[in-house]
Parts: sequence; structure tokens; C-alpha cells
Amino acid sequence: MSRFAAVVLTLWAGSLWTVCGIAAPAAFAVLDRPAAGRLAGTLFQVETWLGAACALILFAVAFVHKPLAARLSPSWLVAATAAAPLLSELVFSPMMAAARAANDMSRFGMLHGLAAVLFVAAALGALLLVLRFNRPAE
Repeated sequence: MSRFAAVVLTLWAGSLWTVCGIAAPAAFAVLDRPAAGRLAGTLFQVETWLGAACALILFAVAFVHKPLAARLSPSWLVAATAAAPLLSELVFSPMMAAARAANDMSRFGMLHGLAAVLFVAAALGALLLVLRFNRPAE
């Protein structure tokens, strides 16, 4: 069970870091802005749902395998790491789309900044989860 959880956590953290730190910036480096924005938006959407699924799997595995729950504690960190991108996707993405449609680029930029902060928070949360999961036994 512990190895399965380690693979799930690795998939989640690695994909989050890859999308945030490599794929989205690379898209803007090689594509025109509208195409890069569409690609990055799709990548962040996929990452959001992948992270939510990974968090649910980790909670389910920890529920069945109690020693694993201690390695993933505090559980609010798992929840917050998954919730930050969900908040971005479910709340800020529709608002950004509306701002873009209204050509309100000032509002779009502010919302985009908030969404970026949520993904950075999730990436840091994933780092903390990896470090806590891999800490030596006490």
C-alpha cells in the first residue's frame, strides 16, 4: 500500500511541477500568445482533475492502511493541495473567460494572477507532502 501511495504522490507532485515549471512556460516561449494560453489552460485543467483524483486515491488508501495516514498527515495539507487548483478551475477560470470575452484585460490579469498563486501554493503543498511522506520513521 505504501508503495502504491508513493507512486500516486509522485505522479501528482511531478505532473504539477512539470506543468507549472516546464510545460506552461515552454508553451509561451515557442507558441504565439493565444495558442500558448489555450495549451496552458488545457494543461492546467487536466492537472487540476489529476490532482483531485490523486488526492482522493491517497485519502482512500490512507483510510484502509492506517500507518499510511500518519505519513500523509496533516490531512488538511492533502486537501488544500488539491483544493487550490480546483478553486482556480471552478471559480477563477470561468471568471477569466468572462473577463476575456468582455475585453476586460485588467480584470483578466488580476484573476490570472490569483490563479497562478493557487497553483504555486499547490506546488509548494506537493513539495511538503513529498518531504513528509519520505521522512524517516520516528
